[in-house]
This record gives sequence, C-alpha cells and structure tokens, in this order.
Amino acid sequence: MTRSRGLLAGAAALWALTAPLAGQSRSGEPPRNPNAESETTVYEGVSVLDGTGAPLMPDMSIVVRDGRIAALAPADELSPDAWPEAEVEDARGLYVIPGLIESHTHLATMADRAAAEFELNRFIYGGVTTVRDMAGDVRALAELQRAALVGEIPAPDIHYSALVAGESFFVDPRTRASSMGEVPGRVPWLRIVGPDTDLAQTIALARGTWATGLKTYASIEGPLLARIAAEARRQGIPVWSHTHVGPALPMDVASAGVTSMSHVCSLASAAIPEEVVSEALAGRRSGMVEVDLEDPRIDAVLEEMKRRGTVLDATLKVGFFREARMAAQDTLATPPAQRPEGPPPDPRRRGVRAACSAEEGVDLTRRAYEAGVLISAGTDAPAGPAAEWPALHDELAFLHERVGMTMAEVIRAATRNGALALGLEDEIGTVEAGKYANLVFLREDPTAGVESVRSVRFTLKRGRRSPPPPSTLNRSAARVN
Repeated sequence: MTRSRGLLAGAAALWALTAPLAGQSRSGEPPRNPNAESETTVYEGVSVLDGTGAPLMPDMSIVVRDGRIAALAPADELSPDAWPEAEVEDARGLYVIPGLIESHTHLATMADRAAAEFELNRFIYGGVTTVRDMAGDVRALAELQRAALVGEIPAPDIHYSALVAGESFFVDPRTRASSMGEVPGRVPWLRIVGPDTDLAQTIALARGTWATGLKTYASIEGPLLARIAAEARRQGIPVWSHTHVGPALPMDVASAGVTSMSHVCSLASAAIPEEVVSEALAGRRSGMVEVDLEDPRIDAVLEEMKRRGTVLDATLKVGFFREARMAAQDTLATPPAQRPEGPPPDPRRRGVRAACSAEEGVDLTRRAYEAGVLISAGTDAPAGPAAEWPALHDELAFLHERVGMTMAEVIRAATRNGALALGLEDEIGTVEAGKYANLVFLREDPTAGVESVRSVRFTLKRGRRSPPPPSTLNRSAARVN
C-alpha cells in the first residue's frame, strides 16, 4: 500500500510538472514573461493579399498584438484610438502577404548547426516564416526548432517529420547520417516498418520526438501504407508521403488518405504497365521505366487527390537541380561508349520507378493544377552558398512562369496550401484575425510577378520583426567567418 501511494504521489508530481503543456500544440504560444507589458503595433495603409483567394485589398490596417493578428480592417474604419497602447507605423505604399512556407527542405540530413543556421537566416530574410523539414536528425532539428521559437536565432518556425520505411531503404547512407551514433531504422525518428510492426507504438514514438508529421518514404506495400495512415489519423498526426513509396503506387498513396504527397514526377509511376509491376514485385526487374505520361491512370490519381483534399508538394526545383548537376558531372564523366547501359538498380526499394524529366514534371504539375489539386511550394533542393534568396523563390518562379499559375495562386501555394500540408491552417497561412502575425512587407505589388516577392522591406514572424535581407556578399562572408 505504501509503495502504491508512493507511485501515485510520484505520478501526481510528474503531472503537476507536465500539466501546463497538456493540450499545447506544436504551433502553440512560446513562453512569455508574465510581467512583461503587452506589445501592440498598428501598421496603417498597407495593401494586403491575404492568401484566402480574395483580391488585393488596398489601404488596410493590421493590428499585431502579442504575436498575433488582432484586427484587419480598412484604414478608415480602424481607429488607432481603439488601441491606445499601440505603436502606430505608417506603412503606406507597402504590400503585405502571408509569411511564406517552404514545404520541403532538409536542414539536418547530417547535423551541422552552422550550415543550418546559415540557411535559416536566408529563409527568414527572404520572407519564409515556416519550414517543413522532410526527415533528418531530429536531435539537431529539435534544438533548432527551440532556438527559432524563442528567438535565439533569426529563423522561421521549424516543423519536422519522423520517417518510416521498409527495411531495404535503410541501406541509404543518408539514414546513417541522420542517426549518427545509433542504428538507422531502430531510432524513433527513422523506423523500419513491416507487416508485423506495432504501428501504434511506432507512431507514438515518432510523436514523442516532437515531430509534426510522419513521413512514409519507400519499400512499403499498399495495405501497410493504408494501416499506417489510419493509425496516424487515430493519433492525430498527419502523414506526409512520397507519391510513390514502391511497391505502393501513387493510387495506393492517394487512397490511403495521406495529407500530402511529395514529388510530382513520381505521379508518372501510376502509368507503369501492370506486367512490369509484377516483374518488379517478383524481383526480376528494378530501376527506371519509360511510361506513357498521357495514361488515364495518372488522371485517376489526381481526381482522388482532389476528392480528398490531398496537397501535392510538387518540388519542381529539385528536378531542375538534379538535371543541372548531372549535366555538370557528365562533362567530367567516363566517355559514353565506356558507360554501362541503363541506370543501376536502386537497392533501397522493391519495384520500379517511372522515368520523368524536369520539364515533364512541369507538365504534370500543370495537369494537377488544372485538375483542381492543391499545390504547395516545396523545393527539396538547396540554394547555392552565394545565392541571395532561398530556393523557394525559384520554386515560385517555376510555378508562375512554367506551370502558368497566376501570382495570387502562386502565393496561395506558398502560404495557405503549405499550412494545409502541415495541418496548421488554423494558425498560419493567411492574413486573418486570430492567426499568427507571420507577414511579409513588400515594396512592390506581389501580383505583378515573381521578382516583386523579392522586394522584401521586412518580415514579421509571430509579430517579431526581421530586417531586410543583407547583401549576398555580407551573407557569404558571415558564413565563412
């Protein structure tokens, strides 16, 4: 009896320590000094593109209070007298859009704090207030997340994933880099799954890493993927899947009810002939396969995605990045006559993958967009060390100039749709009262073109201001030093 009472007392003490965190979401309010005075600022006379689909609204005023948008109204209807404690800033001539969301980045495939801080710094100065990290070493990511949240470093808010995949994927050297010191596939943030896996425990362990989402990557059968997605929904964590997690094909992924699907080129895998899939599953074939990109099975996947509200994380940037890198390598590579025919088998996956060029990825993105699928803006590719702007700005250019989306739609992809992919649409992604004051103040009309989104005057993240971007030269020097 005494021992039981002691255990109960210990549990009660633990609850007393952790109770303040109960129900706090990953986007919840950071700790504040209870004795600090409230901070309120009124930005008068701005033109607002709010990300909801509404047209540009001129001569508006935005009230920011304690990190959130307290009010948004026409300037002549919002009297500063209603906010006597506020600092009033004349922002006439400026344009406001929601803080940009990078839907697909990798900050800690191999933990490198200096490199990550450099990239995060470039993000925030480029108008990016939220990033979704799609698998890495969560020990490093959690510390970066904390430092960004409490303002120790200039950085967007960081939301990251825990990854699950079939056992054959874990020969990938990136898994060793992201679990350095531990065994890849057997840590909570990089976990092997199979037919006999205790999915309730696996997903609970993933959530315990403070991951915002669960990423499904490769070597997963369709029925297992459906079970993973169902258990994740039960535990309240979104599933962010590759579009093809081989052997599960794109329709398997879309039908599972995942929140987002990454890499538009992998949609082409829906068109792999059934006999080729059978050969791959029997272990007689692997590697890339030429397919008919007009195959109606691709359209069926898009229709399923539209029906479910699945967000397509297109990642056009990485396709062009890889092609440019391969072209550069080819100039130094073995002469063509001496090369082996065809690509080598990919040991990380069971099955085959559809061949798809970067330009074909553009065509597929346009097809998805015209079918009514939600598109988010993610890159999965870095900007160069000397680049002034984050890679996300390249993705915006691809969506506008190649896919043909209007600038208003491009900005929705990089704001509202990114929030939907994260499952945080109630907190971020649009300029609306009650949401976080994640705002980008621009000198130029954002609907005029991609270059206008680079006219950053300053950025607010949770109401905290970051100055305009420094020059490329200064940033590069800062990284070297």
